[in-house]
Amino acid sequence: MPLSKAAYFLDFDHTLFNTDQFFHVDVRDAFLRFGIGATDWEQSYAAVWPTGYTLEKHAEEVFRRSGRRLPVEEMKRVQQESFSDLRRYLFPDVLPFLEQAKKNGFRLYLLSFGHPEWQCYKAAASQVDGYFDGLFFTAVEGGKARLLQEQASKTKDVLIAVDNSPKELDSIKDLAPETRTYWMNRVPDILRVPRDELSSRKFLEARRYLEEIPRHRHIPCTSLDPLPRSI
Repeated sequence: MPLSKAAYFLDFDHTLFNTDQFFHVDVRDAFLRFGIGATDWEQSYAAVWPTGYTLEKHAEEVFRRSGRRLPVEEMKRVQQESFSDLRRYLFPDVLPFLEQAKKNGFRLYLLSFGHPEWQCYKAAASQVDGYFDGLFFTAVEGGKARLLQEQASKTKDVLIAVDNSPKELDSIKDLAPETRTYWMNRVPDILRVPRDELSSRKFLEARRYLEEIPRHRHIPCTSLDPLPRSI
């Protein structure tokens, strides 16, 4: 049935944006030349990610673990020069979906976990921020669900949430049970079990979410194509 009024709340990392290729392959390889070991890089990232990633936090965690002080300003310069245009990391169905959904009257909101500064940089550099009616960022566990619950209390519109984390979708269902939830899986079947070191870094984080067992039922999808685009 056609939807009367509807709003999408779209996750960014691993849903719209190939974060693993960007960060765990390309950014990692660019920054390892500053002298940090691969293991220190990965372990320090894992330590800071739950609080919302920033380069400053990552560098401080590397220093805490190894005593090596990283040149944050130089890393930022490399980021600005080499990673100023991130459109190549958008999954190929993203822009057609956003353009059609916007044209057909959907309201679009970005609902993303992470430090606002880092998330804003990625959204702006990939040039998707202009499609959205609002950008919501949270570095607090369960923050997405509370933000969506707040929005649900203000409208009778149909709300649709798309995320690669079943845990996040479960929390959304707990607080805003009328929300239609889609569980995104961007991991190609051929990379579900990586065969070498490089392929293990591709979809590194996205692969881990596939191991989570949801408490609620969510509609599975591997792209944005099956989602409704018209009202």
